[in-house]
Amino acid sequence: MLPQIGAGEFLKKFAHRFADNRATNRAAELAYYFLFALFPFIAFGVTLAAYLPTRGAVDELLARLDPVIPEEAEQIIRAQLTALSSQQRPHFLTFGLGLAVWSASRGLDALRSSLNHSYGVKESRSWWRIQLLAILLTVVTSVVLLFAVAGIALGGTAGLWLATHLHVGQFWPLFWGLLRWPITTVGVLLVFAVLYYFLPDVKQEWRFITPGSLLGTVLWLLTSYLFSLYADHFGSYDKTYGSIGGVIVLMTWLYVTGLIFIVGGELNALIEHESAEGKSKGERAPHLPGFFARFRRRPPADIPKSAT
Repeated sequence: MLPQIGAGEFLKKFAHRFADNRATNRAAELAYYFLFALFPFIAFGVTLAAYLPTRGAVDELLARLDPVIPEEAEQIIRAQLTALSSQQRPHFLTFGLGLAVWSASRGLDALRSSLNHSYGVKESRSWWRIQLLAILLTVVTSVVLLFAVAGIALGGTAGLWLATHLHVGQFWPLFWGLLRWPITTVGVLLVFAVLYYFLPDVKQEWRFITPGSLLGTVLWLLTSYLFSLYADHFGSYDKTYGSIGGVIVLMTWLYVTGLIFIVGGELNALIEHESAEGKSKGERAPHLPGFFARFRRRPPADIPKSAT
């Protein structure tokens, strides 16, 4: 699995890939699609939550997001969550569900295109399969997120009940507070890994997507936390941009999120391209060893950088 080059050469190649593949431009594109997909995703998830046994899930979700989202951005998300969760919307669930899911899936589709760029492949799957994949991952992500948040809320209540009966209830808030970060880290890691595995039009192995998933998780949690501190205590977005300061903060946070996702994808692609057991750039599956290697289809040498 390890690349067949030294650490210095690996970092040099990674820096070249980062610049040549327009990582910052792609992150700006992802930020736009994330913003376009965010509120339909919230609408779908919260509307669905009204019909599931997830009481208190919205407050629990906001509490979990609080350390990693700037206050201005959280206020926008909180307003949407509160407005949607205050009442059931059967007409929306009936007539607007399809539009909300499709709109929310545009963010995942943008991630797919960006990962294809990292691996240097053109999309070969049919249009309907791409859309179905994006919609399916959107629905699965929403449902898993709802049940995960509900499980965390129920787990906290059950843990408090058990701790009280064991006469250690006074220690439970501290213990549960310490557990929040490991649980959040595992959840973010799982999301990164699933997206890196299923979205690009290449045959993936978990061992090659794990480094980018780990790096992306650590970078996202750390960078989001630091940016949240900066925006809350040192930034002056409200003074500079007035009433749209919260939107600017939200867009900046989404841009940082997209950039970190691209960094993880580029790392995964480079590790595999430089490993003997992995794919070469432009290949969708690892080459066959030995005698069968001569029969594999070679990718064209002039793959455009804008391949999606």
